[in-house]
Amino acid sequence: MNIITRLGMFATAGAALALSSCATGGKSPSGILSNFSQLDAGYGTENAVSSYVKPGADLKQYDSVIIDPVTTVVASPDVSPAVTDQLAVYLNESLRSQLAGELNVVSSPGPKTLRVRTGLTDVISADQAGKGVTAIHAAPRATLSGNLGSAAVASFVSNVAFEGEILDSATGERLVALVDHRLGSKRAATEKTSWAAVRSGVNQGVVKLRDRFKAVAR
Repeated sequence: MNIITRLGMFATAGAALALSSCATGGKSPSGILSNFSQLDAGYGTENAVSSYVKPGADLKQYDSVIIDPVTTVVASPDVSPAVTDQLAVYLNESLRSQLAGELNVVSSPGPKTLRVRTGLTDVISADQAGKGVTAIHAAPRATLSGNLGSAAVASFVSNVAFEGEILDSATGERLVALVDHRLGSKRAATEKTSWAAVRSGVNQGVVKLRDRFKAVAR
């Protein structure tokens, strides 16, 4: 299956979306995504997925992709940079593994190149806006092993939400956007959860996002 076809699932929550490509709006509560009113009404409800797809977007024309460094925005006070670095590594590696061999991963924009921006955050409600600590993980390292070992870390891992978008790298035009709260709430981590299980959970989330995008790119 062509990766462009797979990528189409990245943004589709399910049924048809009837959204205007010229809608405007503010940033997401985390600040990772802008033009937030483009997303449909699923945001803010339990286990929600909210998404946007540019009407008429033709993803088959692209043959390469830029993967931006993962952004994290964390309001939980007891979550260390080592934890967010670890999650950034898992997300970055999973994105690259899903794209490897089918889209060229490049560093410069071009007319046939997509740009993928992704982030993980626990700032998902409006009353938390501005309280999170933002980090861009340009060269993250995975240094943690064994079990999570902390109730605070387990709570963060359980509740972290995914935000992402796919842009035309040359024009900056948004083709797809997604906020997925289910990635965390379905994971239900505890102090005894292993980091290996967290890694698997992040990868499964990326695979599901990739599969959703498939419906758009047909």
